[in-house]
Amino acid sequence: MKKHQWNTKRLYEQDGQRIVAEVCEDKIKFSDLARYINGSIPLGSYLQGRLDLDKYAIETLVMTNYDFGNYSGGNDTLTWE
Repeated sequence: MKKHQWNTKRLYEQDGQRIVAEVCEDKIKFSDLARYINGSIPLGSYLQGRLDLDKYAIETLVMTNYDFGNYSGGNDTLTWE
């Protein structure tokens, strides 16, 4: 599974808000490294198994669901590389 990372530039830290995400078969796992929040977003049946989602789709799915609280908490912190 390939990790995707981006900086939203929201001012939660001096360097902005760093997000790392990883697409799995049935969900996208993510970590907000600035706010110490880990979670996962379930993928609907249409997107399940689509490990080839592009960076824009991943960022949009993660940030939209994250901003509206549509995610489950998680314990795994993904690392920024």
